[in-house]
Amino acid sequence: MPDLPILSHLVAGGVTFAFFWATVLTVKGSPAHRSRGRLFFISLLPVGLSVGAILVLRSATFDPARMIQFLYLLLCLLTVGTVGWTSIRWKKDVERFRGRHFRVLGAAMVLSGGIVLVAGAASGNPLTMIFSSIGLVFGGAMVRFAWMRATPHPKWWLGWHLNAVLLLSSAVHATLLAIIYSTLVDANGYDAAQYVTQTGTLLLALLLRWHIGRQRGVPMRFSLPAQPLVATA
Repeated sequence: MPDLPILSHLVAGGVTFAFFWATVLTVKGSPAHRSRGRLFFISLLPVGLSVGAILVLRSATFDPARMIQFLYLLLCLLTVGTVGWTSIRWKKDVERFRGRHFRVLGAAMVLSGGIVLVAGAASGNPLTMIFSSIGLVFGGAMVRFAWMRATPHPKWWLGWHLNAVLLLSSAVHATLLAIIYSTLVDANGYDAAQYVTQTGTLLLALLLRWHIGRQRGVPMRFSLPAQPLVATA
Protein backbone atom coordinates (compact mmCIF):
# COMPACT_ATOMS: atom_id res chain seq x y z
CA MET A 1 0.00 0.00 0.00
CA PRO A 2 1.59 3.35 -1.04
CA ASP A 3 2.05 6.02 1.62
CA LEU A 4 -0.15 9.13 1.70
CA PRO A 5 2.03 11.45 -0.47
CA ILE A 6 2.34 8.80 -3.20
CA LEU A 7 -1.36 7.97 -2.92
CA SER A 8 -2.37 11.62 -3.24
CA HIS A 9 -0.24 11.98 -6.34
CA LEU A 10 -1.61 8.75 -7.77
CA VAL A 11 -5.19 9.95 -7.31
CA ALA A 12 -4.48 13.42 -8.72
CA GLY A 13 -2.56 11.98 -11.65
CA GLY A 14 -5.29 9.43 -12.28
CA VAL A 15 -7.89 12.19 -12.54
CA THR A 16 -5.69 14.15 -14.94
CA PHE A 17 -5.01 10.97 -16.92
CA ALA A 18 -8.77 10.37 -17.26
CA PHE A 19 -9.45 13.96 -18.36
CA PHE A 20 -6.58 13.79 -20.85
CA TRP A 21 -7.94 10.73 -22.63
CA ALA A 22 -11.52 11.93 -22.34
CA THR A 23 -10.40 15.05 -24.22
CA VAL A 24 -8.23 13.27 -26.78
CA LEU A 25 -11.02 10.86 -27.72
CA THR A 26 -13.49 13.64 -28.60
CA VAL A 27 -13.77 15.53 -31.87
CA LYS A 28 -11.19 18.33 -31.88
CA GLY A 29 -12.81 21.74 -31.46
CA SER A 30 -16.17 20.31 -30.37
CA PRO A 31 -17.92 21.57 -27.21
CA ALA A 32 -17.08 18.30 -25.46
CA HIS A 33 -13.42 18.63 -26.42
CA ARG A 34 -13.25 22.19 -25.12
CA SER A 35 -15.07 21.49 -21.84
CA ARG A 36 -13.05 18.36 -21.06
CA GLY A 37 -9.87 20.13 -22.07
CA ARG A 38 -10.57 22.87 -19.55
CA LEU A 39 -11.03 20.25 -16.84
CA PHE A 40 -7.76 18.65 -17.87
CA PHE A 41 -5.85 21.92 -17.48
CA ILE A 42 -7.53 22.71 -14.14
CA SER A 43 -6.68 19.23 -12.83
CA LEU A 44 -2.98 19.95 -13.29
CA LEU A 45 -2.84 22.09 -10.13
CA PRO A 46 -3.55 19.21 -7.70
CA VAL A 47 -0.96 17.16 -9.59
CA GLY A 48 1.66 19.84 -9.03
CA LEU A 49 0.80 20.22 -5.35
CA SER A 50 0.95 16.46 -4.85
CA VAL A 51 4.48 16.50 -6.29
CA GLY A 52 5.32 18.82 -3.41
CA ALA A 53 3.86 16.28 -1.01
CA ILE A 54 6.19 13.61 -2.40
CA LEU A 55 9.31 15.77 -2.45
CA VAL A 56 8.78 17.56 0.87
CA LEU A 57 6.58 15.52 3.20
CA ARG A 58 8.44 12.27 2.60
CA SER A 59 11.72 13.85 3.72
CA ALA A 60 12.66 13.40 7.38
CA THR A 61 14.22 16.86 7.44
CA PHE A 62 13.77 20.02 5.38
CA ASP A 63 15.77 19.65 2.17
CA PRO A 64 16.36 22.93 0.27
CA ALA A 65 17.34 21.02 -2.87
CA ARG A 66 14.03 19.14 -2.89
CA MET A 67 12.11 22.38 -2.31
CA ILE A 68 13.89 24.02 -5.27
CA GLN A 69 13.09 20.98 -7.43
CA PHE A 70 9.44 21.16 -6.38
CA LEU A 71 9.16 24.87 -7.17
CA TYR A 72 10.85 24.30 -10.53
CA LEU A 73 8.50 21.47 -11.48
CA LEU A 74 5.50 23.50 -10.33
CA LEU A 75 6.68 26.44 -12.48
CA CYS A 76 7.03 24.11 -15.48
CA LEU A 77 3.59 22.61 -14.94
CA LEU A 78 1.83 25.97 -14.56
CA THR A 79 3.73 27.54 -17.46
CA VAL A 80 3.10 24.71 -19.91
CA GLY A 81 -0.53 24.53 -18.80
CA THR A 82 -0.93 28.29 -19.30
CA VAL A 83 0.57 28.11 -22.78
CA GLY A 84 -1.69 25.20 -23.74
CA TRP A 85 -4.78 27.08 -22.53
CA THR A 86 -4.03 30.54 -23.93
CA SER A 87 -2.88 29.22 -27.31
CA ILE A 88 -6.52 28.31 -27.94
CA ARG A 89 -8.20 31.25 -26.22
CA TRP A 90 -5.97 33.83 -27.92
CA LYS A 91 -5.27 32.09 -31.21
CA LYS A 92 -6.50 35.14 -33.13
CA ASP A 93 -4.23 37.54 -31.23
CA VAL A 94 -0.61 36.46 -31.36
CA GLU A 95 0.64 39.60 -29.62
CA ARG A 96 -1.63 39.04 -26.65
CA PHE A 97 -0.54 35.41 -26.49
CA ARG A 98 3.14 36.31 -26.40
CA GLY A 99 2.69 39.34 -24.17
CA ARG A 100 4.52 40.26 -20.97
CA HIS A 101 3.36 37.20 -19.02
CA PHE A 102 4.65 34.93 -21.79
CA ARG A 103 8.05 36.64 -21.82
CA VAL A 104 8.42 36.54 -18.05
CA LEU A 105 7.43 32.89 -17.82
CA GLY A 106 9.72 31.93 -20.71
CA ALA A 107 12.71 33.67 -19.15
CA ALA A 108 11.93 32.12 -15.76
CA MET A 109 11.79 28.68 -17.35
CA VAL A 110 15.18 29.08 -19.01
CA LEU A 111 16.83 30.52 -15.90
CA SER A 112 15.43 27.89 -13.55
CA GLY A 113 16.17 25.12 -16.04
CA GLY A 114 19.80 26.24 -16.16
CA ILE A 115 20.02 26.28 -12.36
CA VAL A 116 18.52 22.79 -12.14
CA LEU A 117 20.92 21.52 -14.82
CA VAL A 118 23.95 22.83 -12.92
CA ALA A 119 22.61 21.41 -9.66
CA GLY A 120 21.97 18.04 -11.25
CA ALA A 121 25.44 17.92 -12.78
CA ALA A 122 27.05 18.94 -9.48
CA SER A 123 25.17 16.27 -7.53
CA GLY A 124 25.50 13.63 -10.22
CA ASN A 125 21.72 13.22 -10.49
CA PRO A 126 20.71 12.30 -14.06
CA LEU A 127 16.98 12.60 -13.32
CA THR A 128 17.38 16.23 -12.27
CA MET A 129 19.29 16.89 -15.49
CA ILE A 130 16.47 15.29 -17.49
CA PHE A 131 13.96 17.56 -15.77
CA SER A 132 16.11 20.60 -16.60
CA SER A 133 15.51 20.00 -20.32
CA ILE A 134 11.88 21.05 -19.90
CA GLY A 135 12.77 24.56 -18.80
CA LEU A 136 15.66 24.92 -21.22
CA VAL A 137 13.91 23.62 -24.34
CA PHE A 138 10.31 24.72 -23.79
CA GLY A 139 11.33 27.98 -22.13
CA GLY A 140 13.93 28.62 -24.82
CA ALA A 141 11.26 28.22 -27.50
CA MET A 142 9.05 30.67 -25.61
CA VAL A 143 11.82 33.28 -25.46
CA ARG A 144 12.54 32.87 -29.16
CA PHE A 145 8.86 33.17 -30.10
CA ALA A 146 8.34 36.16 -27.81
CA TRP A 147 11.01 38.17 -29.60
CA MET A 148 10.61 36.66 -33.07
CA ARG A 149 10.24 39.29 -35.76
CA ALA A 150 9.50 36.89 -38.62
CA THR A 151 5.88 36.36 -39.66
CA PRO A 152 4.33 33.66 -37.45
CA HIS A 153 3.09 30.53 -39.16
CA PRO A 154 -0.72 30.65 -39.63
CA LYS A 155 -1.04 27.64 -37.31
CA TRP A 156 1.39 28.92 -34.66
CA TRP A 157 -1.34 28.56 -32.04
CA LEU A 158 -1.89 24.89 -32.85
CA GLY A 159 1.86 24.30 -32.68
CA TRP A 160 2.01 25.71 -29.16
CA HIS A 161 -1.11 23.81 -28.14
CA LEU A 162 0.36 20.53 -29.36
CA ASN A 163 3.70 21.27 -27.68
CA ALA A 164 2.03 21.97 -24.35
CA VAL A 165 -0.48 19.13 -24.37
CA LEU A 166 2.06 16.50 -25.46
CA LEU A 167 4.57 17.67 -22.86
CA LEU A 168 1.91 17.57 -20.14
CA SER A 169 0.86 14.14 -21.35
CA SER A 170 4.48 13.01 -21.07
CA ALA A 171 4.72 14.23 -17.48
CA VAL A 172 1.43 12.65 -16.39
CA HIS A 173 2.08 9.28 -18.02
CA ALA A 174 5.72 9.09 -16.92
CA THR A 175 4.92 9.73 -13.27
CA LEU A 176 1.95 7.37 -13.24
CA LEU A 177 4.01 4.58 -14.79
CA ALA A 178 6.75 5.09 -12.21
CA ILE A 179 4.20 5.02 -9.38
CA ILE A 180 2.58 1.87 -10.74
CA TYR A 181 5.99 0.23 -10.97
CA SER A 182 6.91 1.16 -7.42
CA THR A 183 3.51 0.00 -6.16
CA LEU A 184 3.31 -3.33 -7.97
CA VAL A 185 6.93 -4.32 -8.61
CA ASP A 186 9.49 -2.58 -6.41
CA ALA A 187 8.49 -0.39 -3.47
CA ASN A 188 11.88 1.35 -3.58
CA GLY A 189 12.05 1.66 -7.34
CA TYR A 190 10.16 4.93 -7.89
CA ASP A 191 13.21 7.09 -8.65
CA ALA A 192 14.90 4.41 -10.74
CA ALA A 193 11.74 3.85 -12.78
CA GLN A 194 11.55 7.55 -13.56
CA TYR A 195 14.85 7.40 -15.44
CA VAL A 196 13.10 5.18 -17.97
CA THR A 197 9.57 6.61 -17.89
CA GLN A 198 10.53 10.30 -18.02
CA THR A 199 13.06 9.84 -20.82
CA GLY A 200 10.84 7.47 -22.78
CA THR A 201 7.70 9.61 -22.64
CA LEU A 202 9.62 12.79 -23.51
CA LEU A 203 11.03 11.12 -26.62
CA LEU A 204 7.58 9.76 -27.49
CA ALA A 205 6.07 13.25 -27.10
CA LEU A 206 8.67 14.66 -29.49
CA LEU A 207 7.94 11.93 -32.04
CA LEU A 208 4.18 12.49 -31.75
CA ARG A 209 4.65 16.25 -32.15
CA TRP A 210 6.51 15.68 -35.40
CA HIS A 211 4.00 13.10 -36.65
CA ILE A 212 0.83 15.02 -35.78
CA GLY A 213 2.41 18.21 -37.07
CA ARG A 214 3.00 16.60 -40.46
CA GLN A 215 -0.58 15.38 -40.60
CA ARG A 216 -2.09 18.74 -39.69
CA GLY A 217 0.33 21.06 -41.45
CA VAL A 218 1.97 22.36 -38.28
CA PRO A 219 5.77 22.48 -38.64
CA MET A 220 8.11 22.34 -35.66
CA ARG A 221 9.13 25.95 -36.29
CA PHE A 222 6.75 28.81 -35.53
CA SER A 223 7.61 31.16 -38.40
CA LEU A 224 6.97 31.08 -42.10
CA PRO A 225 10.02 30.08 -44.14
CA ALA A 226 11.97 33.01 -45.55
CA GLN A 227 10.92 33.94 -49.05
CA PRO A 228 13.68 33.75 -51.66
CA LEU A 229 14.76 37.05 -53.16
CA VAL A 230 13.53 37.57 -56.69
CA ALA A 231 16.13 38.99 -59.02
CA THR A 232 15.03 42.01 -60.99
CA ALA A 233 16.29 43.00 -64.41
